[in-house]
Amino acid sequence: MTWGDTGGAQPLDVDPFETLAPLAAAATVRIHEPPTGYDGTGDGPVSRPWGSGFFIAPDWVLTCAHVALRGGGGGSRERGEGGRREVGLTVRGVERAVRGLVEWAQPEEHPGGGLWPAPDLALIRLLEPVPHSCAWLTERTAKVFTRSEVAFFGCAEAGDGLVEDISGRCSIRGELGSEGLLKLGNEDEVPEGASGGPVVDLRRGEVIGVLKARRSVGRDGGLASSIVQLRRLPSPVGQVLDEHDDLYQSVLHAHDRHHAERHRDAQVTDRTWTDAQIEVRATAGRALTPGQRVELLGLLAELPPPVSTRRLDEMLTALRSRPYEGTLPAPRGWRDGLGLLYDLRQGVTELEAVLRYAMYAATAERPFPASPEVESRLLDWVNSTAAASAELPRWFRHNLRAEQDARLWERDDAVSDPLTRVDPAITGGALWELGSLFEDTGSADGPAEHEGRPYVLLEITPRAWEHGRYDWRVCAARTTGELTSVDEDFRAIGPDEPPERLRVALAEAFRRGDEPEQPVALHVALPYALLGFPVEEWRLAPDAGRLGEQRPVVVRCTNPVPDAEDNEELRALRLSRWAKIHAGRMEPDILDCVDTRARPLPQPAGLLGRDPAAVPVMCHTPATGGEPAALHRVMASGYNVILWRRDTTDRERNCEDFHRGVTRTVDTAGEAGFLPAALWRLRAAHGLGVPDVSWSRGLSLLYDDPARPLPGADDPLETP
Repeated sequence: MTWGDTGGAQPLDVDPFETLAPLAAAATVRIHEPPTGYDGTGDGPVSRPWGSGFFIAPDWVLTCAHVALRGGGGGSRERGEGGRREVGLTVRGVERAVRGLVEWAQPEEHPGGGLWPAPDLALIRLLEPVPHSCAWLTERTAKVFTRSEVAFFGCAEAGDGLVEDISGRCSIRGELGSEGLLKLGNEDEVPEGASGGPVVDLRRGEVIGVLKARRSVGRDGGLASSIVQLRRLPSPVGQVLDEHDDLYQSVLHAHDRHHAERHRDAQVTDRTWTDAQIEVRATAGRALTPGQRVELLGLLAELPPPVSTRRLDEMLTALRSRPYEGTLPAPRGWRDGLGLLYDLRQGVTELEAVLRYAMYAATAERPFPASPEVESRLLDWVNSTAAASAELPRWFRHNLRAEQDARLWERDDAVSDPLTRVDPAITGGALWELGSLFEDTGSADGPAEHEGRPYVLLEITPRAWEHGRYDWRVCAARTTGELTSVDEDFRAIGPDEPPERLRVALAEAFRRGDEPEQPVALHVALPYALLGFPVEEWRLAPDAGRLGEQRPVVVRCTNPVPDAEDNEELRALRLSRWAKIHAGRMEPDILDCVDTRARPLPQPAGLLGRDPAAVPVMCHTPATGGEPAALHRVMASGYNVILWRRDTTDRERNCEDFHRGVTRTVDTAGEAGFLPAALWRLRAAHGLGVPDVSWSRGLSLLYDDPARPLPGADDPLETP
């Protein structure tokens, strides 16, 4: 009896391990010190392996960060291009060790104290091309992937000191934490040296994890990092003009093109991963056969990547009737989106959703132009697959064509729109004039928070009885105001510098909301005692710019008014003022300074009765003669948009430049919704060394929508 790409009977004695093990083992490598002699002095001996890894695309190896960075890489011989670490790799079928360069690792160093933190992954680029196989990576987003048996591969030291290839089988028992760590069962021993090797789902025929650690006797068999954590690769900085501007897209596109080419090439006599998936009936009952899936992924890999994660999520939401809400990294490539469409419910068949998704991808806006031939081939695949299906109704095929034509017309019309532009003040152009910082601030592409743009919320809560420790939570807010938790942690030390886990959470939340040239704003929710904390000075990576230079950063207060002082009249005043300054006219109102000298704030009645269009500005702090509780008094008087400046080490004693600058900022912004963007541009200009904006050092903005209270706030207003 035979079976093929369309399914069929399978012999009862076929063991998926026997089918998949040769493919996984062929892609697995050993990682060790760089080979001596690569500089022409001869071929030296290969050192004892640090661990394992495996090819995921031509010339690209995936492994654990703790394997790739073992020993710190301090020797000059271990440093290659750009100061990155060189390693040696032993590849199956290649007699000599070859060199590789660690292009990315997260974390970049061990913080100390036990296991390396998640995701504990690294990408190594081969410096000496040699023939090799590549493993098949899952495109799905899942927490534990399967209840069936999985297999792992790597190397281990034998009793006589020799290093041997090794494999084993176990199960996935669940997850550890919220960072994509898979708990492996103890059915088989996980030896030292296997770290970094692939973990293969035997039922679906795909790599779902990277072996990370073994556990002590009597406990779980070990841990693996989910392959989904690869999406934590850094997002590109600036415009994406080419596939290679985004390392994630570049490597995963190469992966999908490789497997598609292998499947299409009739001259390939070796078994491919697609052949193996057919044999183990990996997609039995699915919308696509293994052959159709690899062909579709290959076509998607020829396209430019999605414009943004946010656009991809909006596309998937239209197909799935629900947005992505997981704590794992959100989909960022076409293959990731396809993986979310499996096992659809709510009356939408999987094939219908897959075909519409492929059509959406073929007709989507692009970060850079796609080849018309690539789009045509993908649309031809969509239409021919729809026509060949005996289960799809005729009306669906008709609507699919009509939707395709409508999307192409809308895209072409948008591309021809002469109003499409890029603001040099946002992209960090080399030429800066003070006037250009505010030019067109109120244009349609400015981040107007009041118009329902998404934002990222960072909540910092000091622990009352544990000085120097705090809890934090990062949420992504949609245009509806709905909050999705990305990650949270408790009893962190600080908050002077963000811990690695917080950096990762912020980077993920930003990626979910950023648009090209329109980074999502960060709202930092702090108690009154921490309002002066400079979160905008944080850096998410040592070589990255400050947060305030990269995106709007505003402050929200978690305890602005004690319950005993709050009332209906004050809440109505807050809403009225918010509406007034977002409707147009604003008036900067410097409350605590006259002729560069500190003065007392107006009495409570004077604060309550000021012009509804007033935006309070405070020039002084207690260190320069200001009232200790000035900011609290102003907030308690019904103001939710306030500008003030913190103490800085190089603060100028003369306030005239600050008065002129902040007045111009408010006047030119025009209405309050554009103040976050105005401060962002000032901070970016100051980061570039523009002298005319030095007055803005330490300038902060309280921007707290009274109609959208913070989570858990005791406020009778409901979040929309």
